[in-house]
Parts: sequence; C-alpha cells; structure tokens
Amino acid sequence: MSRILCIVDGMTDPGFRWRDYSALSAMHMGGLFPTTPPGRQAESLTCILTLLGIQNIPLYLRAYVEALGLGIPLDEKDLIFRGTWLSLNEAGDCQGMGQAPASLFAYPGLRYYALGSYKSVLLFTGAADYVDRVITYPPYNCLGKPICQMLPQGYSPLEEVCQKARCLYEQAALIPWGQACAVHMQPWVGNAAVVCATEIMRGIARLLAMDLIVPDGATGDIDTNLKGKLHAALSAACHYPLVILHINGGDEAGHRQDKKAKSEFLTQVNLQVLLPLLNSPHTIYVISDHSTDPRSGKHGGEPQPWFYSIGADGGADQVYPTGLLATHLMTTQIKGD
Repeated sequence: MSRILCIVDGMTDPGFRWRDYSALSAMHMGGLFPTTPPGRQAESLTCILTLLGIQNIPLYLRAYVEALGLGIPLDEKDLIFRGTWLSLNEAGDCQGMGQAPASLFAYPGLRYYALGSYKSVLLFTGAADYVDRVITYPPYNCLGKPICQMLPQGYSPLEEVCQKARCLYEQAALIPWGQACAVHMQPWVGNAAVVCATEIMRGIARLLAMDLIVPDGATGDIDTNLKGKLHAALSAACHYPLVILHINGGDEAGHRQDKKAKSEFLTQVNLQVLLPLLNSPHTIYVISDHSTDPRSGKHGGEPQPWFYSIGADGGADQVYPTGLLATHLMTTQIKGD
C-alpha cells in the first residue's frame, strides 16, 4: 500500500474548526506541525518543502520553481520574479487580487509570462547577480497598504517596469516578488508522484525529480476537478510508495477574501476527496501548508494541525527524511497505533 499526503493549501484560518469536517473527525489528530521555518515567510514553497523534510531551503528559490512548473526555458544567469497583480482603490491602496494582462510592453532583456488570474512570471536575462540586492514585498503582506510603499528596490530595470505598469494601469499594480535564479537540489530519494495543477507544486515536483500528474480539468482554484484529482491519486498509489495530492482552491478563495466560497470548497474537498481516501487501503495524511485568512486575504505562519489514518500496511515500514512523514512514524511508534 501507499502513503497519500493530501496538502489542502490555505485550509486553516481563525474560524476553521476541523471537527466541522467528517473526514478529519474520523482521523487521528497528530498534533501541530511547524510548516514555516523560523525567520521565513509563510508561503507555499517554503512550507511544502518543510513538510517534505527539506532543510536549508535556499532564500532565492520561489520564482525559479514557478518557472520550472511552467516549463519556461531558463538560463543560469537569468533573474526571475513571480509577478502578482493587485487591484487598487482610488487612494492607491492595495485592495485585493487583480487580473494579470495577457502581455506586457516590450522592455530590453525582459520576458513576461501571464499565468491567468492575478499571476505572472517576469524574467530578466543575464541579471542573476542582482538576486540578493533586490528588495521586494510578498503580495499577501501588501493588502491595505499604499502601493507606493510596496514597489521593488535595488534593480533599476525592475523598478522602471513596475513604474511604467503603474502608469498604464490606473487601478492595478504589478508586485514582483520571490526573486530567484537557478538552483540545483538533491532529488527525492525513492519513487514519488505529485498530483496537482498549480505552477508552484508542479515546479516542486520537477525540482525534486518526482513524477508529475496533472489531471484533466484541474485548475488550482475552486473550479478544479476534485473527482479527477482523487482518481489520479488513487491510481498513482497503486504504483508509487508516496503520492502527494495538492488541492489549492481554499487558498485562492481566501486571497479573494471570500469566506463563503472557501467554506463551500472545503466542504466539497471533505465529501469528494477526503472521505473516499479514508475508504481506500492506503495511509492518508491531511495538512495545510499555511493558513489563509479570508478576512484579510493574508497567510499565517502558525503551526498547522495534521491528521492521519493508518492503512492496511500499518503505515510505519518506510523511512522518510525529517518532516511530517518522519514525525508520523515517531508519533505512531510512541502511541502504538
């Protein structure tokens, strides 16, 4: 049998009650797992790598992993940014997620990729030496603040691009962040598959040399094909000792500050994914990478509750690197499950 690690991105928030979900109530509550390393921002890349036991995560990695997920051609001298488009009020304060334009104006050395919704990637050729000189602000820390305080500093071409975009779009602003250049990391030891849709999770799969499965109709938002993801995870579990199932819609609804949509989506995740997983013979884990508060649209870095259900194989015959899976092995040995 396999292990299926289900990461429900942004699942928790101050109003989250795990007993409201029948699948979580039926599982063992393992405790609280610190997904955000000390001194780091609560964001999916760092939190998910921490869940997997990856230590000493490079500081300048995020946008590179996004680019990997997109299959963007890269050179080791490229400087890469994740670009988030935020909506602005009349006073110029950041209010929420905007809409990324399909294309951007021409600028020497710049390549722009629209990802749909509010997301984009910016790549400056030959500028990797500036990766540790640029100051940027993650968009989830920008909400409610004046855009003039949130623009990047330290690399004049990027500053010029953001200023020009600010002039072209009256009620939207480009926030570049997650600056990165090419990084080489050790592949995951053993066979593992990742079922997902979001660029960041696809990039993690490629970064760690895990096999990637993107089901038809998977979108990375609340309109995703949950049944397709479930089927893909269960099918993969017949061939891989570890399957990572990533579900992102709750995080997106939280960023849009839509409490109702987030709650309704998590209810569907419970019914269409988690309960069927519990009826499988596999060992199941459920955790969020970080919290996402629909009142503010921001991430939180507090330790996350995690849940598990032991499968037919007993759930403790494999050795994993440090992280949630290793914590589970220690927990079950102590409790005698």
